[in-house]
Amino acid sequence: MIPKRRDEAVNQYTIRSGRIGRICLVVIIAAALLLSAAEPSAAKTEKVEKPTVYAGGAVVYCENTGETIFSQNAKRQYDPYSITKLMTALLAVQHLPLDKTVTVSEKAAAQGESTMDLVKGEKVTVEQLLYGALLLSGNDAAYALGEAVSGNMTDFVRLMNKTARNIGCRSTHFENATGIQSAGHYTTAADFMQITRVALSNSTIRKVAGTRVYRMDATNKSKARTMKTHVPLVNTENSGVYAGKTGLWQTDDCTLAVGYEKNGLQLFIVLLKDTEAERTNDLKKLIQYAENSVQGIQVVKAGKETGKVRIRHGAVTRLQTYTAERGYAYLPKEGSESLISTKTVMKSNVQAPVKAGQVVGYYNIYVGEDVVNKVPLVVRESVEEGWFPSYIGISNRASMIIGAVLLGIIAFLIWAACMRARARRRRRELHRRRVMRMAEEELRREQERNRRDWNI
Repeated sequence: MIPKRRDEAVNQYTIRSGRIGRICLVVIIAAALLLSAAEPSAAKTEKVEKPTVYAGGAVVYCENTGETIFSQNAKRQYDPYSITKLMTALLAVQHLPLDKTVTVSEKAAAQGESTMDLVKGEKVTVEQLLYGALLLSGNDAAYALGEAVSGNMTDFVRLMNKTARNIGCRSTHFENATGIQSAGHYTTAADFMQITRVALSNSTIRKVAGTRVYRMDATNKSKARTMKTHVPLVNTENSGVYAGKTGLWQTDDCTLAVGYEKNGLQLFIVLLKDTEAERTNDLKKLIQYAENSVQGIQVVKAGKETGKVRIRHGAVTRLQTYTAERGYAYLPKEGSESLISTKTVMKSNVQAPVKAGQVVGYYNIYVGEDVVNKVPLVVRESVEEGWFPSYIGISNRASMIIGAVLLGIIAFLIWAACMRARARRRRRELHRRRVMRMAEEELRREQERNRRDWNI
């Protein structure tokens, strides 16, 4: 009996040891998972090397996170040159209707350096002057806008400086509306970043400063004009640079202020005291640095099915849509991923014919209540115009099915009508025969009575 008890004890010990081992293994695995989850990804811990730029002063600001991503001599004062015209354009848009006609003064027409060749007495609209100031960097256009806003340049410059102070630019002072070099005309990269943010948040300025080519009709004093942008990367597809303004005094003293938006990442970049040869390269370096420094959260993958869009007057009336690219959200400091939400918004006016790859809506990504990214939604099939029923939302295929069903119903109704008619004829024939038999029977009985009567 004693050995049996020893065996039982050994077995119980073995069972307990196995249980303890399994529990320890579970604890170790859970701890490893927690540590791996808590550990930042390599992309977030990897330090991104700060680029070397030729600009004297430079700032890169991320609108998504509210952070200054890059700063170099951000508070040192430099000449802004023609990026000054962003402030001039901002005040013009705030105070003047775009269709207001401005008669060019002698002083405006006399402005030198870069111009849009305005002539004294020429009648142009505020909108045309905006294009002239921001695309051609016309000093005459900027001067004419300043006079249109305030009546004279002294009052306009006073308004420029007041506006700069109101948006927090304490190290900026303007002496003219054009950016022509002057001892008392200066700014800092940090200050002008704020001016750029405010200016490009205006939809009109964003549109004008992001236009590649603008064709202006002839005026009372001039032939038609064609204006092209000078802003680096605006003409480059998928660069992310959507609008901006350049400034140049000499080839080794240039400025640049741009807005950037790609994959939901929103940046404002200002370069002061740069060189004409390196200005574009500096811009590219800073964009790449910002893209690598700001960590985005991928909210949606490319090619995700996002529902169907209605195609008006199409051979097919509803098509599946897909995200055209990946969509990211960039959270502010201390922001939680729970702030991220999405919404699919289809265009209501999609009309056939539709081509494969056409944008038919957007996959909106929100942080809180703000839309931070709009991922295009595309279709993968082409659709031709449909038959007449498509005007009431019936596709060609549905029309064929409905037509076949209707033909079947009509055929059935015709067959049923024929069968009813045949049944009626049969009933009439049976009735006729029954009447005839009854008549014959009555005749036979009548004849029989007559014979009996005769025999009597």
